[in-house]
Amino acid sequence: MTKFKRVILVVVEGLGLGAAPDAAVFSDSGADTLGHLADHFRARLQLPTLQRLGLTALHPVAFTPPVVQEHSYYGRLRQMTSEKSAIEDYWELLGVVRKQDATAYPSGFSAAFVHQLERQFHRPVLVNAPYQPQHLLEDYGDVQVATGGLLVSTSGGSDMVVSAHEATVTGDEFARLGRFIRHWFDEEGSGLLRQVTTRPFAGGPGRYYYRSAEQRIFYMRPPQPTVVDRVRAAHQPVRVIAGTTVFSDLQTVLREDPATGLYLVPVHEIDRAGYQRDPEKSGQHLMEVDRHLAEVLPLVRTDDLLLITANHGNDPAFAGEGSTREWLPLLAYSPSLRGGRLADRSTLADIAATIQDVLGLADDQVRGYGHSFRSLLL
Repeated sequence: MTKFKRVILVVVEGLGLGAAPDAAVFSDSGADTLGHLADHFRARLQLPTLQRLGLTALHPVAFTPPVVQEHSYYGRLRQMTSEKSAIEDYWELLGVVRKQDATAYPSGFSAAFVHQLERQFHRPVLVNAPYQPQHLLEDYGDVQVATGGLLVSTSGGSDMVVSAHEATVTGDEFARLGRFIRHWFDEEGSGLLRQVTTRPFAGGPGRYYYRSAEQRIFYMRPPQPTVVDRVRAAHQPVRVIAGTTVFSDLQTVLREDPATGLYLVPVHEIDRAGYQRDPEKSGQHLMEVDRHLAEVLPLVRTDDLLLITANHGNDPAFAGEGSTREWLPLLAYSPSLRGGRLADRSTLADIAATIQDVLGLADDQVRGYGHSFRSLLL
């Protein structure tokens, strides 16, 4: 079997292939990102590269016959995580599944925490309660500007949002707030808070609005090392390639970088359009990804392994506004592979286990969750 030196993991966020077996638990029965995009676009949905890699063999699409090229294995995965959480989707993909549930905060946060926050930053906490974001500004925007206090809110789940007008709290202080709160919950044993968001707002009375581009999210740490940590511990490089020029940057790296290791390539646009429930934008982004992949494939060497998957589904034609629990694609490509169909797999952590195995790390089982499919890539 070929020894792979580089693994390129492309995560097409939001690309689901139909409702997972446990979709009903999440009120997602009938969700089907790819299927509903096909219904919306009909013959306009052209995915020749993903078609050749096996995507439409996994999920039939009208006007797109399942023609699979050599050198590609294709299958489906499902999630093991017990909750919907963008960060925990990535944890599972990287080999970590959290068993302990995050703490919900339906009534706000403890008096001890509020006291420490006020003491540390010398600012009063004006709100400590569940709140809809815009209602918060309507009710407390004026008093926050007048006092310089902090607006601490939650959805009632495992999240905290700290808001203040940008004229009263600087970007540096927002960063210190996020780090302090993250440390408090991670180190002081005050519950498992999934994420802290610092969110400045701007404007004046009656017209306050959030500076969404300036918000920062501070996630809880994974409970165990991820495959990224394990690759780095083995003194192999890890490169995260992201941003608006992600595919052109990836092409440059593949041409010029002979190193071994892991390349992690998250692609966000389809997921964002899914949250907006915009099937036209979602499908256009998917076709753009397809065109970019056509440029990437010729750069994949015989000792490279390209893996394409998703972190969750995000059906833009589905009710609600969150991600959707779906089967997810697993596409594996290298010029050295024979190709074929892979059986369905029960956790995204199988990808982490395979990366670890392919790169020659110690154990092909990642914390008892994922199992390597390297031996199936014949």
